[in-house]
Amino acid sequence: MSKANVNPVWVRPRLYIGDNIAVGPGKIDLLRLIGETRSISAAARAMGMQYKKAWLLLDSMNQGFGRPLVVTATGGKGGGGATLTELGEALIARYAALERQINATAAAEIAALHALADN
Repeated sequence: MSKANVNPVWVRPRLYIGDNIAVGPGKIDLLRLIGETRSISAAARAMGMQYKKAWLLLDSMNQGFGRPLVVTATGGKGGGGATLTELGEALIARYAALERQINATAAAEIAALHALADN
């Protein structure tokens, strides 16, 4: 198999913070998309996820952190929407920094794993 046919290898961690918070790539991607689209339903659609599942994932993070990561406005003439809170933005930024650091530190191992796919 050539390198052109192999997906790149990188590490996307799942974090357990205490007993009540689990954060991984899916929840982070959901938050990122909410930030970009300003909509929980649009973010869920972009991920191929049902709105209810997206809402439950957000609720679990809100409960775990004890404060909201996303605030919503009800629809109407001006439309509704969703906005990341400072906590939501900080979580995305810290997760991205951790992801970069892990991948930089593990570059040799990642390259070796990638090479296994070439054999």
